[in-house]
Formats: sequence, C-alpha cells, structure tokens
Amino acid sequence: MSIPKPLAFFGATGDCAGHCLALSLRANHPCTALARTPAKLTASMKVKGVSDERLDRNLTIIQGDVRDVEAVKRTLQNQTTNEVADTIVVGVGAYPTMQWSLTDPIVQQDPTICQDAGTTILEALAQLKPAKKPLLVNVSTTGIPVAGKAWDVPWWFSWLYRVLLHNAHADKIVLQDNLAHHVSLPEGQKVIRGYVNTKASLLMDGEALGLQIVREGSEDEPAVGYTIRRADVGLWMYERLVKGEVKREWLNKGVCITY
Repeated sequence: MSIPKPLAFFGATGDCAGHCLALSLRANHPCTALARTPAKLTASMKVKGVSDERLDRNLTIIQGDVRDVEAVKRTLQNQTTNEVADTIVVGVGAYPTMQWSLTDPIVQQDPTICQDAGTTILEALAQLKPAKKPLLVNVSTTGIPVAGKAWDVPWWFSWLYRVLLHNAHADKIVLQDNLAHHVSLPEGQKVIRGYVNTKASLLMDGEALGLQIVREGSEDEPAVGYTIRRADVGLWMYERLVKGEVKREWLNKGVCITY
C-alpha cells in the first residue's frame, strides 16, 4: 500500500485550492497550508466535509504571508514527515475591486500577489534544497493563452476577458511566464521538477458535478467552454495532478478545463 505523499498549499482559503486540500485531507495526505487567518481555513475545511479527526491528524496550518520566505519554507517542509512537499498547490489570488473606468473597470487590491507568491516559493525551495524536486500546480484561468496558441474562450464570451478581466489577469500572466522561464534553466538551477497551469473557465459556486462532465484540453487544442464550478476544479486537480502521475503532455504547460 502506497504512503500518501506530503503536500503544501498556498491560497487554500480560495475554493479551487481549498476543495483540492479537502480531498487530500480526506485521503490522508499529510498537508501543510499557509494562511493569514488559520481559523478561516479550518472553518472552510469543515464546511467541505473534513472531520475534526482528519484535520488534527493530517493538516498543519502555518500562519503567515506568502511573501515571507521563512513562513513559506515552514509550509513547504511538512511538519509530520520532515520532507519537502511532493506537490505544491498554489491558488493565491487578489480580491477584485470595481471602479468607474471604461478601460479598467476591475482592478486587483494586491496586483502582484500571484507573481510575488511564485517568486517566494521558488526562493524558499532554493534555500531548502530538497532531495526530490516538487511539482507545482498553479491555479490559473482561461483567457490568457500562451503567445501563438489558440484562444481558449468562446468568441462571443471573450469580451469579458479582454475588457473586464484583462487587468485582473495581468498578474497571472507574469507568474506563468516566470514558471516557464524557471523550467528552462539548467537542471542544476531548477528547484521544481515541473509545473502545470490549471486553466479553468469562468468559476462558479455550487456542489461538484463530477469529472464525467469536465472536459480538458491542451494549450494547442483547448477545451472551450463557458463555466466550471470551483468544486470540480479542486476535484480535477486532486484526481489528475495530485493523486496520480501527471501526463507528460501536461507538464510545463497549461490544461484548459471546462464543462
């Protein structure tokens, strides 16, 4: 029987990474999560059906900020196994704010939080020097395809991304570019074995509908759709990226998921 691998979570109070964390805890993975407000994360896990027993046994919460290298290092190095996490799930994002503007109607309260989180995690790993390099799973979005790749949003729906959300997604673009640059470095300079950008379509709340209706596609041939529930994004990440081996064609690329 295989031993559940240790996992690290950043931004798990957001529900995409949060649902992935809840599934991981129920499957007895030793998990460490960084949270500014631990009580908020604990409450979120209970709402998602994680028992007090599994919370006590499987989850360590590090209180702190994702820009703090020491707090990030404590999160990456599992307190139970003393190992650096096998897989890192990053669901960090800023809260959007509406403003009166024709060009930038939606802006982020913290416009560099995604790229800063990525930079801090890579720096923390460089200091920890893990024997086995982890996989980084990044919660991203459709509407920001890699240059030269196919547009991954229905054409008549694209105004939402090109006009309303372009400012909000600028930070995610920088993080994606930074991850791509990092894995292009010589092997001795890399601190992750690879990454996967989980590019979900427009996020909705509600109970998971199940992977049987989730469509997935590569950046070259994206699955184009309108919406997906956060619970199914978390389920997809757990089943496809955490639980099993990642498909070779997904490594260091984005996977578009939608209904």
